Amino acid sequence: MAKQLDYMGKTAKIDIDKSGDKATITIDGKKFDIHVHSVGKPEDNFIKLWMCHDAYTMTETPEKMAKHIIRYWHQFA
Repeated sequence: MAKQLDYMGKTAKIDIDKSGDKATITIDGKKFDIHVHSVGKPEDNFIKLWMCHDAYTMTETPEKMAKHIIRYWHQFA
């Protein structure tokens, strides 16, 4: 499933694979691989977050991850 996000003058293309646990965010030709990472145990308020090793962060959605990367673009470009 592909999505497009326009934010702060940049366009991010977000491709999520069918299994739903991996995605690639492409911004100006640069690709960032992200994946779902579980925090905690299901019985202890289980939280699933998207993680990107290149962006040094975890977010609730791939769209929020793309916004984070765009917002701090100077660190990744």
